[in-house]
Amino acid sequence: MERDGFVTSSSKAAEDIKKWGRKLAEKWSLPYVVRRKQPIDKLIRECGGPAYVVTTTRIEVYRKEGSQPFFFHPNAAMFRAKRWLYHQEDPFVSACDLREGDILVDATLGLGSDVQLASLAIGKQGNVIGLEASEVIFTIVEEGLQSYESSLLPLNEAMRRIKVIHTNAENWLKEQPDASVDVVYFDPMFQEEVSSDGIETLKQYGLYEGDFEQMIIDAIRVARKKVVLKDHFKSTRFALYGFHVQVRPSSVFHYGIIDLEERE
Repeated sequence: MERDGFVTSSSKAAEDIKKWGRKLAEKWSLPYVVRRKQPIDKLIRECGGPAYVVTTTRIEVYRKEGSQPFFFHPNAAMFRAKRWLYHQEDPFVSACDLREGDILVDATLGLGSDVQLASLAIGKQGNVIGLEASEVIFTIVEEGLQSYESSLLPLNEAMRRIKVIHTNAENWLKEQPDASVDVVYFDPMFQEEVSSDGIETLKQYGLYEGDFEQMIIDAIRVARKKVVLKDHFKSTRFALYGFHVQVRPSSVFHYGIIDLEERE
């Protein structure tokens, strides 16, 4: 794929960080720009964005002058992973009824928090695929899943097993054979506003075009077990597309489930 932008390093970066930046620039077929303590906004004006900035702990991307950085982090997946490892409990895993060896497709990857739990739950014999249409989100999350080192070794191993595909979910689903995966999962931007710095930053880069109804139709054809939708509790999409709602009284979002095994 062809990417826009350039790679640079943080100010006063050590030589190993600069070396990592050059390797990423080569991997992504982007120019590497020597920082020389210049402000990111100045480099964006001169070179054009987005700017991928390699630091000691993460890769940040700045879309344009004055924008907030976007970066990968397991976020809540860390706490959820610990609960799963110790108690085998997670609402998302339960909604999807994930078992060892299953194949799950996340059609709206975003920061990939849920696919990390999916990968833990289905184990080494399973397969987790994340679809992401945004070039920037794909680039940051794919690299993050492959290189981020958390304090949980099982979570690190689970992240490495996730396959991320830069594609439009609507087109990808159309091309898949019938009953070729176990679960297709959707976590689109909520119809209702939810206050969160992470969501606001993600919105800068997300792509929301597509025929959601057609995606649900194709997901029902492609999945063997379930199609699952995570959405705001006030969302009209649950009723509109025939999801059975798994009500979560203490949460702002619910899970909607289309159980394909019950239809047989």
